Amino acid sequence: MRIEISKIASCEGSLQASFVKDSSDANVFEELRIQGPLQVELTVVPEDSNKWMLTGTLSGVQILECSRTLELFDHPFETPISFWVELTSGLAEQELDDSDDEIFGFRVPQVQDHVDVTECVRQLVILQEPLHPVKDDPDKAFVWEIGEKSEKPKEDPRWEKLKALKAKMEHPNG
Repeated sequence: MRIEISKIASCEGSLQASFVKDSSDANVFEELRIQGPLQVELTVVPEDSNKWMLTGTLSGVQILECSRTLELFDHPFETPISFWVELTSGLAEQELDDSDDEIFGFRVPQVQDHVDVTECVRQLVILQEPLHPVKDDPDKAFVWEIGEKSEKPKEDPRWEKLKALKAKMEHPNG
């Protein structure tokens, strides 16, 4: 999941990106059970010529298993996302700075033309996932449905033999 540095540097306040499942991101999409693309809407604020602060929302649809019925269902989500990007000389590869609990940081070598936000997105999707996902309205009371209800319960056939034995004991002569 990459965002071009040139788009970040040249945008005028807002940036939209869409991440789709491709060969480089296939493992993350499968791990997170993402259906369709992930959408990112960001506000970009330059902090200096080589550093930008990006804040906004990440949204998509995740396939979850209902904790009540064990059925799979689509779970649309929207979660806040915040990170900064800094172009730095002397780095061989991109570094993730997650020392802040709420804001991710990416130090990117000046020769690199993109920032890879895959780990940031992965962590945010996992954190927004409900502990006990429920397919329907979670506030609705759950009622078990077991087959059709019959008006008169069926009698156990073993009782018939006991009733015959009782009748025989009550009337031993016939």
